[in-house]
Amino acid sequence: MTTQTDSTRDHILTTGRALVAQRGFTGMGLAELLKTAAVPKGSFYHYFASKEDFGCKLLEQYLSQYGETLTEILEDSAPTARARLLEYWSRWVSSQSSQEACSQCLIVKLGAEVSDISNEMRHLLEAGTRTVSRRLARTIAEGQKDGSIAASVQPDLVGPALYQMWLGASLMAKLSRSADPLLQAMEATLALLPEPHPEPEPEPEQTSPNA
Repeated sequence: MTTQTDSTRDHILTTGRALVAQRGFTGMGLAELLKTAAVPKGSFYHYFASKEDFGCKLLEQYLSQYGETLTEILEDSAPTARARLLEYWSRWVSSQSSQEACSQCLIVKLGAEVSDISNEMRHLLEAGTRTVSRRLARTIAEGQKDGSIAASVQPDLVGPALYQMWLGASLMAKLSRSADPLLQAMEATLALLPEPHPEPEPEPEQTSPNA
């Protein structure tokens, strides 16, 4: 059951997430947050010890929701693990190509910024990205078991590498204001997750004309 306390806290976090997505963490002032959320300063400090604590709670909420979405995609009814992985990255292209600030990845938005100002927020982001990388590696291994991904792929190497590539592509897409880096990342992903080559058909035995 949602209480009024939970509702107010979630309202502050939702409002703050929109502002952080637009201005960054340091660019969002508490006065602006309180005014936009229409809550008094006392309410903010009732739920959050400081702006850094607010940032940590915001990232915890975001990473939790991201994890739920990732699970939903990777446990979908698609017939193969490879198909589920490609659906995950197709959604990434759509969300990171959007001009709406709230659809942008907070890991891309805040990673470099908060790493220099808050160890707590950095640790949260690092742990979150490590969890996603492991989940992708596990799904690649599942794809090898169901026969949709070539056995030559190294899941523990390729999973994290793909995630890092997509984070970088998202940053480049923001810089260029173009979806091209994301589309290039998809092409590279297809190359790094090849389907198994079909076994060659055995050649028919040659019979001797004198037989």
